[in-house]
Amino acid sequence: MRVVFRILLIVALSFAALLSYMVGFENQFIYFPDQVVQQRPSDIGLQFEETYFQAADGERLHGWFMPRQAARFTVLHFHGNAGNISHRLSLYHRWHMMGLSVFAFDYRGYGKSTGKPDEMGLYDDARAAWLQLTENRGISPKAIIITGRSLGAAVAAKLAGEVEAAGLALETPFTSIPDMAAYHYPMLPLRWLVRSQYDIETMVKSLHMPLLLVSAGNDEIVAAGMAGRIFAAANEPKTQQLLTGGHNDFDMRSDRAYSKTWLNWLKQLPAL
Repeated sequence: MRVVFRILLIVALSFAALLSYMVGFENQFIYFPDQVVQQRPSDIGLQFEETYFQAADGERLHGWFMPRQAARFTVLHFHGNAGNISHRLSLYHRWHMMGLSVFAFDYRGYGKSTGKPDEMGLYDDARAAWLQLTENRGISPKAIIITGRSLGAAVAAKLAGEVEAAGLALETPFTSIPDMAAYHYPMLPLRWLVRSQYDIETMVKSLHMPLLLVSAGNDEIVAAGMAGRIFAAANEPKTQQLLTGGHNDFDMRSDRAYSKTWLNWLKQLPAL
Protein backbone atom coordinates (compact mmCIF):
# COMPACT_ATOMS: atom_id res chain seq x y z
CA MET A 1 0.00 0.00 0.00
CA ARG A 2 2.79 2.39 0.87
CA VAL A 3 4.39 1.84 -2.52
CA VAL A 4 1.11 2.57 -4.29
CA PHE A 5 0.57 5.65 -2.15
CA ARG A 6 4.06 6.94 -2.93
CA ILE A 7 3.53 6.40 -6.66
CA LEU A 8 0.21 8.23 -6.56
CA LEU A 9 1.77 11.04 -4.55
CA ILE A 10 4.63 11.39 -7.04
CA VAL A 11 2.17 11.44 -9.95
CA ALA A 12 -0.02 14.04 -8.20
CA LEU A 13 2.94 16.25 -7.35
CA SER A 14 4.32 15.97 -10.87
CA PHE A 15 0.91 16.84 -12.31
CA ALA A 16 0.62 19.85 -10.02
CA ALA A 17 4.16 20.97 -10.86
CA LEU A 18 3.44 20.74 -14.60
CA LEU A 19 0.23 22.74 -14.21
CA SER A 20 1.97 25.37 -12.12
CA TYR A 21 4.73 25.71 -14.70
CA MET A 22 2.36 26.01 -17.65
CA VAL A 23 0.13 28.54 -15.90
CA GLY A 24 3.04 30.51 -14.47
CA PHE A 25 4.80 30.72 -17.83
CA GLU A 26 1.64 30.94 -19.93
CA ASN A 27 2.98 33.65 -22.24
CA GLN A 28 5.89 31.44 -23.27
CA PHE A 29 3.38 28.98 -24.72
CA ILE A 30 1.56 31.71 -26.66
CA TYR A 31 4.16 34.16 -27.97
CA PHE A 32 7.26 33.29 -30.01
CA PRO A 33 8.73 36.63 -31.09
CA ASP A 34 11.81 37.03 -33.26
CA GLN A 35 13.73 40.29 -32.92
CA VAL A 36 15.80 39.83 -36.09
CA VAL A 37 14.32 41.58 -39.13
CA GLN A 38 15.61 39.44 -41.97
CA GLN A 39 14.32 41.35 -45.00
CA ARG A 40 12.76 44.63 -45.96
CA PRO A 41 9.98 45.22 -48.51
CA SER A 42 12.47 46.80 -50.91
CA ASP A 43 14.24 43.43 -51.09
CA ILE A 44 11.27 42.07 -53.05
CA GLY A 45 10.59 45.24 -55.01
CA LEU A 46 7.98 46.85 -52.75
CA GLN A 47 8.08 50.58 -52.11
CA PHE A 48 7.70 51.25 -48.41
CA GLU A 49 7.96 53.80 -45.65
CA GLU A 50 9.47 52.74 -42.34
CA THR A 51 7.61 54.10 -39.35
CA TYR A 52 7.87 54.14 -35.57
CA PHE A 53 4.96 55.03 -33.32
CA GLN A 54 3.95 54.69 -29.69
CA ALA A 55 1.34 52.63 -27.91
CA ALA A 56 -0.66 54.28 -25.14
CA ASP A 57 1.69 52.94 -22.47
CA GLY A 58 4.78 54.28 -24.25
CA GLU A 59 6.05 51.13 -25.97
CA ARG A 60 7.75 51.99 -29.27
CA LEU A 61 6.34 50.05 -32.21
CA HIS A 62 7.89 49.50 -35.62
CA GLY A 63 6.04 49.10 -38.88
CA TRP A 64 6.06 49.39 -42.66
CA PHE A 65 3.59 51.27 -44.81
CA MET A 66 3.59 49.85 -48.34
CA PRO A 67 1.53 52.13 -50.58
CA ARG A 68 -0.07 51.08 -53.84
CA GLN A 69 -0.92 53.83 -56.29
CA ALA A 70 -4.67 54.42 -56.66
CA ALA A 71 -5.41 51.78 -54.01
CA ARG A 72 -9.07 51.55 -53.05
CA PHE A 73 -8.25 50.05 -49.66
CA THR A 74 -5.40 49.79 -47.17
CA VAL A 75 -4.93 46.50 -45.34
CA LEU A 76 -4.05 46.85 -41.66
CA HIS A 77 -2.45 43.51 -40.88
CA PHE A 78 -2.01 41.72 -37.55
CA HIS A 79 0.36 38.78 -37.84
CA GLY A 80 0.48 35.51 -35.93
CA ASN A 81 2.25 34.61 -32.71
CA ALA A 82 5.69 33.81 -34.12
CA GLY A 83 8.42 35.63 -36.03
CA ASN A 84 7.90 39.24 -37.14
CA ILE A 85 6.75 41.27 -40.12
CA SER A 86 9.83 40.38 -42.17
CA HIS A 87 8.54 36.78 -42.38
CA ARG A 88 5.33 37.89 -44.13
CA LEU A 89 6.70 39.74 -47.15
CA SER A 90 5.22 37.30 -49.66
CA LEU A 91 1.77 37.97 -48.19
CA TYR A 92 2.22 41.74 -48.39
CA HIS A 93 3.36 41.36 -52.00
CA ARG A 94 0.29 39.28 -52.81
CA TRP A 95 -2.03 41.95 -51.41
CA HIS A 96 -0.05 44.63 -53.23
CA MET A 97 -0.63 42.76 -56.50
CA MET A 98 -4.37 42.86 -55.74
CA GLY A 99 -4.19 46.67 -55.79
CA LEU A 100 -4.09 47.14 -52.02
CA SER A 101 -1.86 49.30 -49.86
CA VAL A 102 -0.58 47.51 -46.76
CA PHE A 103 0.33 48.63 -43.27
CA ALA A 104 2.09 45.95 -41.24
CA PHE A 105 3.73 46.37 -37.87
CA ASP A 106 5.21 44.31 -35.06
CA TYR A 107 3.55 43.91 -31.71
CA ARG A 108 5.52 44.80 -28.60
CA GLY A 109 8.46 42.44 -28.20
CA TYR A 110 8.48 41.45 -31.87
CA GLY A 111 11.02 42.67 -34.42
CA LYS A 112 12.15 46.20 -33.62
CA SER A 113 9.24 46.94 -31.28
CA THR A 114 9.98 47.34 -27.58
CA GLY A 115 8.34 45.63 -24.61
CA LYS A 116 6.94 42.18 -23.91
CA PRO A 117 3.76 40.76 -25.45
CA ASP A 118 0.57 40.06 -23.53
CA GLU A 119 -3.11 40.17 -24.42
CA MET A 120 -3.94 43.68 -23.22
CA GLY A 121 -0.69 45.00 -24.65
CA LEU A 122 -1.44 43.62 -28.12
CA TYR A 123 -4.88 45.23 -28.04
CA ASP A 124 -3.22 48.55 -27.18
CA ASP A 125 -0.76 48.05 -30.04
CA ALA A 126 -3.67 47.51 -32.43
CA ARG A 127 -5.30 50.76 -31.34
CA ALA A 128 -2.02 52.62 -31.85
CA ALA A 129 -1.67 51.18 -35.36
CA TRP A 130 -5.21 52.27 -36.18
CA LEU A 131 -4.48 55.82 -35.06
CA GLN A 132 -1.27 55.76 -37.08
CA LEU A 133 -3.33 55.16 -40.21
CA THR A 134 -6.40 57.27 -39.52
CA GLU A 135 -4.90 60.26 -37.72
CA ASN A 136 -1.24 60.41 -38.71
CA ARG A 137 -1.77 59.37 -42.33
CA GLY A 138 -5.30 60.65 -42.72
CA ILE A 139 -6.69 57.45 -44.23
CA SER A 140 -10.45 57.17 -43.99
CA PRO A 141 -11.67 54.34 -41.72
CA LYS A 142 -13.99 53.30 -44.56
CA ALA A 143 -10.88 52.66 -46.68
CA ILE A 144 -9.22 50.32 -44.18
CA ILE A 145 -9.57 46.54 -44.10
CA ILE A 146 -8.65 45.08 -40.73
CA THR A 147 -7.14 41.63 -41.13
CA GLY A 148 -5.38 39.14 -38.91
CA ARG A 149 -4.05 35.61 -39.11
CA SER A 150 -4.12 33.06 -36.28
CA LEU A 151 -3.39 35.00 -33.07
CA GLY A 152 -3.61 38.18 -35.15
CA ALA A 153 -7.22 37.29 -35.98
CA ALA A 154 -8.08 37.81 -32.33
CA VAL A 155 -6.30 41.17 -32.25
CA ALA A 156 -8.07 42.18 -35.47
CA ALA A 157 -11.50 41.14 -34.17
CA LYS A 158 -10.96 43.10 -30.97
CA LEU A 159 -10.08 46.27 -32.87
CA ALA A 160 -12.99 45.76 -35.28
CA GLY A 161 -15.36 45.91 -32.32
CA GLU A 162 -14.07 49.36 -31.39
CA VAL A 163 -13.88 51.14 -34.77
CA GLU A 164 -15.68 51.44 -38.09
CA ALA A 165 -13.82 49.94 -41.02
CA ALA A 166 -14.48 48.74 -44.56
CA GLY A 167 -14.30 45.11 -43.52
CA LEU A 168 -12.69 42.44 -41.38
CA ALA A 169 -10.74 39.46 -42.72
CA LEU A 170 -9.90 36.60 -40.35
CA GLU A 171 -7.49 33.91 -41.52
CA THR A 172 -7.04 30.56 -39.72
CA PRO A 173 -8.74 31.92 -36.57
CA PHE A 174 -9.29 29.93 -33.38
CA THR A 175 -12.32 30.33 -31.15
CA SER A 176 -10.43 31.24 -27.95
CA ILE A 177 -7.27 30.51 -25.98
CA PRO A 178 -9.18 28.37 -23.41
CA ASP A 179 -10.48 26.27 -26.32
CA MET A 180 -6.98 26.00 -27.78
CA ALA A 181 -5.56 24.95 -24.40
CA ALA A 182 -8.20 22.25 -24.08
CA TYR A 183 -7.58 21.07 -27.64
CA HIS A 184 -3.79 20.81 -27.37
CA TYR A 185 -3.62 19.64 -23.74
CA PRO A 186 -6.81 17.60 -23.24
CA MET A 187 -5.51 15.84 -20.12
CA LEU A 188 -4.94 19.12 -18.26
CA PRO A 189 -7.61 21.49 -16.84
CA LEU A 190 -5.99 24.48 -18.52
CA ARG A 191 -9.29 25.77 -19.93
CA TRP A 192 -10.18 27.05 -16.47
CA LEU A 193 -6.70 28.24 -15.53
CA VAL A 194 -5.38 30.30 -18.46
CA ARG A 195 -5.46 34.07 -18.06
CA SER A 196 -5.38 34.97 -21.76
CA GLN A 197 -8.72 34.77 -23.54
CA TYR A 198 -8.50 36.11 -27.13
CA ASP A 199 -12.14 35.03 -27.49
CA ILE A 200 -12.83 35.52 -31.19
CA GLU A 201 -16.09 33.57 -31.13
CA THR A 202 -17.57 36.02 -28.63
CA MET A 203 -16.04 39.07 -30.29
CA VAL A 204 -17.65 38.50 -33.69
CA LYS A 205 -21.15 38.35 -32.20
CA SER A 206 -21.19 42.12 -31.77
CA LEU A 207 -19.59 43.02 -35.12
CA HIS A 208 -21.56 44.49 -37.98
CA MET A 209 -19.16 44.88 -40.89
CA PRO A 210 -18.39 42.68 -43.91
CA LEU A 211 -16.49 39.59 -42.78
CA LEU A 212 -14.18 37.28 -44.73
CA LEU A 213 -13.18 34.10 -42.92
CA VAL A 214 -10.50 31.93 -44.50
CA SER A 215 -9.53 28.59 -42.98
CA ALA A 216 -7.03 25.86 -43.91
CA GLY A 217 -8.25 22.39 -44.79
CA ASN A 218 -5.17 20.74 -43.30
CA ASP A 219 -4.73 23.03 -40.31
CA GLU A 220 -2.47 21.24 -37.84
CA ILE A 221 -2.78 23.89 -35.11
CA VAL A 222 -6.42 25.00 -35.01
CA ALA A 223 -9.15 22.39 -34.59
CA ALA A 224 -11.28 21.85 -37.70
CA GLY A 225 -14.57 22.97 -36.17
CA MET A 226 -13.37 26.29 -34.76
CA ALA A 227 -13.71 28.30 -37.97
CA GLY A 228 -17.26 27.04 -38.42
CA ARG A 229 -18.20 28.11 -34.89
CA ILE A 230 -16.81 31.59 -35.47
CA PHE A 231 -18.61 31.91 -38.79
CA ALA A 232 -21.89 30.75 -37.26
CA ALA A 233 -21.56 33.33 -34.48
CA ALA A 234 -20.82 36.19 -36.89
CA ASN A 235 -23.41 38.53 -38.35
CA GLU A 236 -24.12 39.09 -42.04
CA PRO A 237 -22.67 40.03 -44.44
CA LYS A 238 -20.14 37.25 -44.17
CA THR A 239 -18.13 35.02 -46.51
CA GLN A 240 -16.31 31.80 -45.66
CA GLN A 241 -13.66 29.98 -47.69
CA LEU A 242 -11.82 26.73 -46.95
CA LEU A 243 -8.49 26.41 -48.76
CA THR A 244 -6.07 23.53 -49.19
CA GLY A 245 -2.97 23.72 -47.02
CA GLY A 246 -1.74 23.92 -43.46
CA HIS A 247 -2.03 26.63 -40.85
CA ASN A 248 0.99 28.59 -42.10
CA ASP A 249 1.18 27.73 -45.80
CA PHE A 250 -2.41 27.59 -47.08
CA ASP A 251 -2.08 30.88 -48.96
CA MET A 252 1.02 29.60 -50.77
CA ARG A 253 -0.33 26.12 -51.50
CA SER A 254 -3.62 27.64 -52.66
CA ASP A 255 -2.10 30.75 -54.22
CA ARG A 256 -4.65 31.28 -57.00
CA ALA A 257 -7.65 30.30 -54.90
CA TYR A 258 -6.47 32.59 -52.11
CA SER A 259 -6.15 35.59 -54.42
CA LYS A 260 -9.49 34.81 -56.08
CA THR A 261 -11.19 34.60 -52.67
CA TRP A 262 -9.87 38.00 -51.67
CA LEU A 263 -10.63 39.66 -55.01
CA ASN A 264 -14.20 38.37 -55.02
CA TRP A 265 -14.72 39.62 -51.48
CA LEU A 266 -13.25 43.02 -52.27
CA LYS A 267 -15.83 43.45 -55.02
CA GLN A 268 -18.58 43.01 -52.45
CA LEU A 269 -17.34 45.79 -50.16
CA PRO A 270 -19.30 49.06 -50.22
CA ALA A 271 -18.06 51.76 -52.56
CA LEU A 272 -16.20 54.62 -50.88
